[in-house]
Amino acid sequence: MANYKFTIIAFLCAFVIGTSSAFAQTVWEPQTNITGYASTEFNYFDDLEGYNYNYGVAVSEAGILINYKPLSNLTLKSVFVYRPGYSFDKMLNEVSGEYVLNPYLNVKVGRFLQALSPMNTYYYAPVNTSATLPILVSNNEFFPLNIDGISFNGSHGQDFKFKYDLFGGTYTNALFKQTGALGFFGNEVNYFNALNGAEPIEFPDFRNMAYAGTVGFSFKNYVDVGVGFFNPNNEIVDFEMTFAADELYPGSPAGTQVFTIEVEKVTYGANLKLQYNNTKLTGEIWKAELSTPQADMPDYTTFYTELSHRINRVTPYFRYENQDAGALEYERLTAGLNYKPTFETTFKIEYLNYLNEADDIHGLVAAFIFSF
Repeated sequence: MANYKFTIIAFLCAFVIGTSSAFAQTVWEPQTNITGYASTEFNYFDDLEGYNYNYGVAVSEAGILINYKPLSNLTLKSVFVYRPGYSFDKMLNEVSGEYVLNPYLNVKVGRFLQALSPMNTYYYAPVNTSATLPILVSNNEFFPLNIDGISFNGSHGQDFKFKYDLFGGTYTNALFKQTGALGFFGNEVNYFNALNGAEPIEFPDFRNMAYAGTVGFSFKNYVDVGVGFFNPNNEIVDFEMTFAADELYPGSPAGTQVFTIEVEKVTYGANLKLQYNNTKLTGEIWKAELSTPQADMPDYTTFYTELSHRINRVTPYFRYENQDAGALEYERLTAGLNYKPTFETTFKIEYLNYLNEADDIHGLVAAFIFSF
């Protein structure tokens, strides 16, 4: 009987010790990761009309990124990026929490970057190969940078992988927000409109609801393809236009008028990435369909393709872009070098050439990025 009791006690002790050991191995230690960067940028353009200077230097971006994982399946994220002239709301890029329910379903709530464009997720200067973002991302004509809402996303597979992201919420209009040392990037449409005799249009900040989604397939790191759509509620926008004397009709006075329009809009697009060793080719095409009871509005499209090849710490790249807004069409050619001697430092230099029937613009951008 004593041996029987001893056996039971020994078994219970072994069970408790084993359970405690297993529990100790599975206890999650909260993880905190804080990183940041600052990008100083030099811009030069030949003979810009309406600008006091053709060159300038500015801290174009300065960001801090905080990741906190209190649990193995819960990530809290916050990203704040300073840009000259932006409001606090515009600079608060991300503040969200994501919970992993299972390997195929994650739920994200808060403010987060939209996954519609792969390039949009490379919005921050240290992870973007080029010194300037594609017009698709910088001008926000087809979708905003981020959204306040909820996302259901996930993936399945290893070598062959299927991934999806369905989300909805509220966004703030970010159309034509200017960036760069001179504030020229993001202002291209109004600049070329002015050269072609059209009045610039300024859209005020407004909030709107939208739902959107993207699905994609990939094979290892070689091929990645996806499609997406963005469908906002009708946008009711007040904007001002200034008219010269006799412009509206003979004898009309000079002045400013406020117009209210309701725009129905839906955008959709596709993206592709091909990669072999250190050579990478990416591209995207997006189209926006617009309609309004007040006036005819042309559809517009954008397209870009970028080729890069990393050689040790240097990555040369070339990008072609075409922007067609119906009444206005222009192209941009970009060629540059990305040099990353250390993790903390990145140097970028690139040449830009805008092509428009009213004028061709040549520019130079140099950037130094320090990360920590």
